[in-house]
Amino acid sequence: MGSGKIRINGVSIGLIGLDAAISKVMTSDQTGTKDLREAALAVLSILEERNYIPASAREAYTKAIENILGRKAQGEDGEVLSIRILGPGCVSCNRLEEIVRSVLDQKGLAADIEHVSDLDEIWRYGVINTPALVINEQVLCSGRLPARARVEGWIQEILAGYAE
Repeated sequence: MGSGKIRINGVSIGLIGLDAAISKVMTSDQTGTKDLREAALAVLSILEERNYIPASAREAYTKAIENILGRKAQGEDGEVLSIRILGPGCVSCNRLEEIVRSVLDQKGLAADIEHVSDLDEIWRYGVINTPALVINEQVLCSGRLPARARVEGWIQEILAGYAE
């Protein structure tokens, strides 16, 4: 059974069976009678069989799942452009974030953008040199500031992959 990621309080958390649980709940409710909260609680119940969900974070998990279900209900494929700029906040790191935001503005695209400055989190990506750009959990460059045109190209490539 595969895993999926969910963002809780700004942290990306892997959950075993997330996609399968969402599919199961959505297909079992073909009439659309469940509201988002009820469906999110059903998904959470399935996830708790194979994942540890802290009682104190249950509400945050429920809201994050509601967001995913809401996007799917509106016809979105659930794919979100997830962009991480890795770096301590130096001039190059901040410039990379400006470039990314500018490209997204120009293209009229929405994305989940996070500037990660925690060294442990940066090292989890296998990155030693910053700035680094991570799109949808794929490290595309590190240790240099890419040209704006290259950032545009990467985003277009990823979006083209969604269309296929």
